[in-house]
Amino acid sequence: MEMGNTGHYSEITKALLEFGKIQEPAELFPVMVPEASRLVATNPYAFAMATCLDRGTKAELIWTIPYDIKNHLGHLDPSRINKMSIKELEEMFSRLPRKPRYVNDAPRTIKDLTRIVVEECDGDAFRMWTGKYAADVKRTFISIHGVGEGIASMAVLLIEKAFPIRFKDHERPRMNIKADVNTMRVLYRLGVSDGEDEKSALEAALRMNPEWPGELDAPLWVIGRKWCVAREPDCPQCPMSTVCNKRAIQ
Repeated sequence: MEMGNTGHYSEITKALLEFGKIQEPAELFPVMVPEASRLVATNPYAFAMATCLDRGTKAELIWTIPYDIKNHLGHLDPSRINKMSIKELEEMFSRLPRKPRYVNDAPRTIKDLTRIVVEECDGDAFRMWTGKYAADVKRTFISIHGVGEGIASMAVLLIEKAFPIRFKDHERPRMNIKADVNTMRVLYRLGVSDGEDEKSALEAALRMNPEWPGELDAPLWVIGRKWCVAREPDCPQCPMSTVCNKRAIQ
């Protein structure tokens, strides 16, 4: 397929969006301990913790870490955690059975997040995004140590999946995908991205679904984890098999 084939772009976009409609929310929040799934689904502070720590670590591990923190401390109370020093947070992370990749940055990340929850949201992390514009929520996440553009964009997209929140429609054109290894790989293999890099992936998503490019994020991510893996992809079972260009698959 040649780049610029808008007819094929449309077919691929439609197939991705159709797959997105049948996705189970649990697929986006995989965990290593069943009880951890309920925690991140019902506790906005736990959800925000995992989101902010999600940097270069397997998703199953990241979404389980708030559960590990709660077990270690005996609670997940933002007001109490806010009183902990960086040194105490470092000690906590050192004792967890599962750790984020950037464990040395994690204490400051949690300290920044918790300060916002306590001082700006009266201890309720749900107030970080309820009644807010998506752009403001994104800026709040970016203000947290270690959280960049990609994680902040992902946070905004996942909030709508996890909680009864819907950001205003006029903001959707500015809500793009989080360009990670899965979304970049899938877009490139589909034949709609010029390369397996962040810039190409973001541009491709915007071309494909300009009214809301971020809507493509979840289906791309799940497809990249389940079927379109880096090595030995399972093309026959992939929901995109009939429209995929299968570029660079050995």
